[in-house]
Amino acid sequence: MELSAFTVILTDRCNFNCSYCYQKKGIRRLDIAALTKSLRFFYPFFGKEFYLNFYGGEPLLAFERIKQSVTYLEGLKREREKKIHYSLSTNGSLLDDHILEFLDEHRFFLLLSFDGLAQDIARKKGSFDFIVSIVPKILKKQNIRLETNSVFTSETIGYLSKSIELIAQMGVQNMNIGFSNRPRWTSSSLVRLRGEMALARKYFLSAYERKTDIPWTDLTKEYKKTIYYCGAGRDQMALAADGTLWGCFLFPHYFKERKRDEDYEKYCFGDVGSFIKNHKNIYQRILANYSFLRMDNFYVNGAPCVMCDEVEGCWICPVSAAFSSRTLGRISGETCRMAKMLRTEKKFFLKEFEEKKAKPVSKI
Repeated sequence: MELSAFTVILTDRCNFNCSYCYQKKGIRRLDIAALTKSLRFFYPFFGKEFYLNFYGGEPLLAFERIKQSVTYLEGLKREREKKIHYSLSTNGSLLDDHILEFLDEHRFFLLLSFDGLAQDIARKKGSFDFIVSIVPKILKKQNIRLETNSVFTSETIGYLSKSIELIAQMGVQNMNIGFSNRPRWTSSSLVRLRGEMALARKYFLSAYERKTDIPWTDLTKEYKKTIYYCGAGRDQMALAADGTLWGCFLFPHYFKERKRDEDYEKYCFGDVGSFIKNHKNIYQRILANYSFLRMDNFYVNGAPCVMCDEVEGCWICPVSAAFSSRTLGRISGETCRMAKMLRTEKKFFLKEFEEKKAKPVSKI
């Protein structure tokens, strides 16, 4: 077992109520004993360079736990040298000068949830102005690496292209764009998505000369043709707020109300104490179940993905898909259609960008 990332879900509490959020809110807060016990046990299994990710809920509601984790890991680091990268996913509402100073001091990667012009509609009314005001403060911190995470739904998709422009013009150099299946996508909303993607392509083509400068990094990343698989459990694990261990942070959210589901036992590595006592047997047994999560084992409307001409190069997160299909390994028809559309739009953009570079510069 060698892990490149370990995610800690500090709490399942959140001060937002995003319309598309798949997480079930609660009042749990990760016990400090379970947290330190996990970090102590897993530290030898972390690679020479690894990420410790803080997640929620809203993890800044448990900021003291973040500070305690960093202090504890820095102590372990003196025992056995490793390069530690810290990462925080947050809605940003609790960021202040004190927290930003801490993140800057410890060179955090900050994933800031911000839906651009759809912020006050889908996330929390009134939060747009605060996020717009806090981003310049973050960008002034030289040691914080900022990335925004924007999520659009079938109801807010009309804000996509202008939101991308806004975030880019704010100076954000890395943005992640996602699409939620809540509410479900209709044929007309998919048409709007295609139109917004075309407008986003047009903006990037006009505003950027180098592909590497385009902030929507996934749009420019070229994936090789292969059968993709879920890396959960292989090189990453997650500690949930209730002290259980999983292959990645999405699994405990998916199984929170499915504890009697047989799949719960297949994908949960158990609580920290039990895992530590018998980790060699438990890890191999549960990891074998995670190996099922690969594109050639998935289905769309009863049809196996392995029969699809585009299976090589297609990647859909099995847990994200299961939030709408309600079954791991099953992908809804609209999720499949959206994935194909996004791959097509990406190919269009890469082709257009190469053609733009090939055009001779006109001399006046």
